[in-house]
Amino acid sequence: MQADRKYEIINITAMPRIEVEKILNIFILRKKRGYSQFELSFLMGQRDFYVRDAEDPTHTLIYSVPFNNIFREIFDCSIDQIVPDITQIDYTIQISVARNESVPVVYKAEKFFKDGRIEPFGNLSAERKDLLLESPSIISEQSVKDWVFHQISTGYFNENKNALQILKDYEKELDSTIRPLFLANALKACNGTKGTPKLTSKKDENGRFVYQKSS
Repeated sequence: MQADRKYEIINITAMPRIEVEKILNIFILRKKRGYSQFELSFLMGQRDFYVRDAEDPTHTLIYSVPFNNIFREIFDCSIDQIVPDITQIDYTIQISVARNESVPVVYKAEKFFKDGRIEPFGNLSAERKDLLLESPSIISEQSVKDWVFHQISTGYFNENKNALQILKDYEKELDSTIRPLFLANALKACNGTKGTPKLTSKKDENGRFVYQKSS
């Protein structure tokens, strides 16, 4: 149980303060949206464990500036919710790690205010690729797969589409949310075997994975 964990403060001074704030803000935004680490990586157009590595305080990976607008589109939020004004922050950030009897390792991030208040950011740890967080979506995985297969037949994938664009188009059509994991699984299923249509995946000029129907 969490109460039994013994935490040890770790040094995070190697990473600029603004980058620590951004990583924790994105962590909060994705949790509120119900996106796992893999799902956010997928929507960013990056490798499967990109967000997992970014949320590891001992890792050097950061969210570069070009991701700011991508995050704004993913979370439908303002830039201030992603990159805060450091001059207006009146707290320090402390991150502690619990390694004993904890698989995976858990990092606890907290805000320490000058008046003595302590406010938690939350606990960060490596998540399973197939993790499904609580979500408002009621759309089944089979429905998502059926939609993707239908879109291939309509010519939707005749041009490159990134994961976020596909998700947004489908959600607009449904006027509802879908789980990114279901979309990722549906795209992966389009591999040309057993009579299924085939999509190819490659990186575009912006370094994001895109999907297109094979010729």
